[in-house]
Amino acid sequence: MKQVLCLMLLCSHFIAQAVVYDRSEISRELSSSELQQISQSYLTQYFTHKNPDQVIDKLLQADLIPLQKEYILHQLLTEIAQQPPQDFFQKFVNLMKSYQVQATQAAHEGPLPVPIFNITSKAYGIENIWTAYRTEQRFNQLFNKDIAQTVSAIGDVIAENSRPKWLGVKNSIAALNSAKFESLQIHLLTSIMVNSGYDKLISHVGLTSRNEALINKALKSNQTAVREYTLRKLPQSLPQEVAKDILIASFDTGLDKKFCLSLLHLFSDDEAVKTLLINQLNNKALADSAAFALSQSSDLNLPELLKRQYLKTNNQVEQNHILLALKLNKTDAAKLAIEDLKSNIEMKQEQTQWLKSFDGGVQ
Repeated sequence: MKQVLCLMLLCSHFIAQAVVYDRSEISRELSSSELQQISQSYLTQYFTHKNPDQVIDKLLQADLIPLQKEYILHQLLTEIAQQPPQDFFQKFVNLMKSYQVQATQAAHEGPLPVPIFNITSKAYGIENIWTAYRTEQRFNQLFNKDIAQTVSAIGDVIAENSRPKWLGVKNSIAALNSAKFESLQIHLLTSIMVNSGYDKLISHVGLTSRNEALINKALKSNQTAVREYTLRKLPQSLPQEVAKDILIASFDTGLDKKFCLSLLHLFSDDEAVKTLLINQLNNKALADSAAFALSQSSDLNLPELLKRQYLKTNNQVEQNHILLALKLNKTDAAKLAIEDLKSNIEMKQEQTQWLKSFDGGVQ
């Protein structure tokens, strides 16, 4: 209750301080040549003044309406975001991280006004960019010294779970020359155990290098997120035939069956994949994913094959998901197959309701 009261007081304070502008006012002010000139003047002063903090103080105390003032603050942040991190920027960015916006507009949804310029988010975004940049520079130096020590340091970044730092690591890896990159792959293959804190790195390097041995190593991770990320990226990283074979093999291991099936829709015209998918239609846990994957097939012979399977089986789960696959398939052949099965479907009220639960029902 206390937290809710504090939030309500904070919102009331925000509303009391805020100035709400309509669209025409915003458009008129932001297109003003006078505002553009004032903004450019502040930018020039900030980047050339021996004490740029004085320029910020001057801007915050200037006789400008909130919309004009916050436009200039946002422009300054935008310009700073394109520069490498420098100490003299830090005080301004820190100040903007806790800045209380005053220029607002009506929200598309909800009663509270929203900032025209989200200055706080912009400031935090700049700090993330700087963190990534500094991390990249640090690992550029480490990679020139010792691979083992560098990998150990990357493990610390992974444990910290910092997205900006991980981005910096990836940028540093992308900048490696071929010899260093190969050394990294060999070290991960021969000296690093799976499930020892480096699985995310093994996956990333395996995918970017198209190293099947590293990819298969990553797929042994006990972290579902690592395995699923690796599987999802396979079709973008490897030749399609290789990606398909790894997905099928991963399905067979049993760790990520449902997830693998959802990705196999990319290969639903392949005979081996179709057979695998059809065989899962009677499996209550996997039938939804298999039906969706089959529905993506452009094979004009598949609807007839599914229709025959429907007539052959008495398994209700299988019949229902055959109908689902046909219903979601947009080919004329699939529509014809459903029409052929119409009399069978109408004899079973539950299947009629099942099919009608999808757009259009029985056509």
